[in-house]
Amino acid sequence: MERHIQRSNRQPSVYLMANEHAFLATQLLKKQGKCLHMLSGNISYGLCSRGYNCIKCPFDQMMEDAGYLPN
Repeated sequence: MERHIQRSNRQPSVYLMANEHAFLATQLLKKQGKCLHMLSGNISYGLCSRGYNCIKCPFDQMMEDAGYLPN
């Protein structure tokens, strides 16, 4: 199910859709109490000080740079 934010008759911008998807993903991760890397099995346990906002997480960036992308 994909929701789109619309302003008047214009199509929604990619930026708004990306922000909404990031928000929904963060909410899902908070409910599960696990980050993307815990869910994918790259790490077995980790404490999140960023409220499961993986987009702004330095650990996520380090894992991505190292090639450990979530499945």
